[in-house]
Amino acid sequence: MRIALLSNPSSGRGRHATADDVARRILTDAGHEVLHVRGSSYEQARDAGRTLLGDEPHRNVEALVVVGGDGMAHLGVDIVATTDVPLGIVATGTGNDIARHFGLPSRDVAASARLINQALSGKGAITAVDAIYASRPDGTLLAPQRRWSLAVVSAGVDAAVNARANTLSWPAGEGRYVRAFTAELATLAPYGYRVTTDEGAWEGPALLLAAANTRYVGGGMDLAPQADPTDGLLEVLRLDPVGRTRLLTLFRRLFRGTHLTDPAVHLERSRTVTIEALTERTGHDRGLRPPPHPFADGEPLAELPLRLEAVPDAVRLLLPAQSRSGP
Repeated sequence: MRIALLSNPSSGRGRHATADDVARRILTDAGHEVLHVRGSSYEQARDAGRTLLGDEPHRNVEALVVVGGDGMAHLGVDIVATTDVPLGIVATGTGNDIARHFGLPSRDVAASARLINQALSGKGAITAVDAIYASRPDGTLLAPQRRWSLAVVSAGVDAAVNARANTLSWPAGEGRYVRAFTAELATLAPYGYRVTTDEGAWEGPALLLAAANTRYVGGGMDLAPQADPTDGLLEVLRLDPVGRTRLLTLFRRLFRGTHLTDPAVHLERSRTVTIEALTERTGHDRGLRPPPHPFADGEPLAELPLRLEAVPDAVRLLLPAQSRSGP
């Protein structure tokens, strides 16, 4: 089978620059033809991947494998969404929240490559899962590289923490997210939103706002314990304004997935969700800040307003035979 292997050696600050060579060797030894492409940036890697896939009947590869963290998995989804080309993930990042949800190996390149070979050989699974499609509320298209995601779209303090964590070089994994969260506490204040779901509209202040297709964020925090990327629905989570002490308590509970019982946490399941910032005047009159720049799968998305939709069976993943695609 002809496989496109896509990597960005600079991702993760180069900590896993040789992982793609290991994956390529194992897949080649298994009998696959591997077209290895290294991109020096997100945009370059995406363009290279799109070129390899092409359009039917001129497609050059039968599967895409990405090497890196959640950002590379996000890029892979962006390339293969709505095609029949399956996506394999060699998770070598700091968080690996997508791999965690689907029961994939984390930071074990050899095990990841063997699993991909098994799935392609019929000994594993090729499973269709939902993906999140982003557009403007009026249907206007976003830039091509900012339309699809797989895990979580964050638009509150969760996004602000994500942005800050991306600037930190230490510690690894969830420790970096914890450090960024602690720093964000210093300027804690609610944001102003208008949120529309399948059930109706809500307007007001919130600290956290996220739409989840899978469970985890921030290197293992169980944001949406019941998220199921095969049910055609997003888990829309909102946190009312609370004080710093209570927020710290909720943050600790987030790692165990027990935060949903707090009355300040609201959960709604919806096929679509539209997120808008309150107007500058309305938000200012209520003492509310404009929401931060949204993130998707840990990568910057387009600015608000956004309409997010769970698209069933948008991506085919190469998974273990007994994969956990749901909660």
